[in-house]
Amino acid sequence: MTPDPDLLETWNSCGYYGLVGMRVTHADPDSAQLEIAVTDDHLQAYGTAHGGVVAGLLDAAMGLAILARLGAGQGCATVEMKMNFVAPAMPGELIGVGRVLHQGRRLVVASAEARDADGGMVACAQGTFQAFSTEPRS
Repeated sequence: MTPDPDLLETWNSCGYYGLVGMRVTHADPDSAQLEIAVTDDHLQAYGTAHGGVVAGLLDAAMGLAILARLGAGQGCATVEMKMNFVAPAMPGELIGVGRVLHQGRRLVVASAEARDADGGMVACAQGTFQAFSTEPRS
């Protein structure tokens, strides 16, 4: 199934993604990629990106990878997510790539990795999402 043609525009105009500076750069049924430029506004007291910024990036990457498979008229919501932070996210570009591992009728399992501009892994995640219809109930 091909993604909704307006998916990138819809996600890039989302208030939260604009607030943190996240942007969707790719989405198809195989994967989704989002990027964020980690700035001083994203840093915690030790000079590295707050873990919530990285978690939000990976959650969005997994969610968009799922949405690209579901198509128009369907959405998804995070049921649970597990994160492994393996290196500090320093100021600069951070890239999150999400992939679907298993797609059932209602539950979808996805994974994502966050890497810095040099390709070094910062964090990885796995999550379970619930697929649902966005169409009004009759």
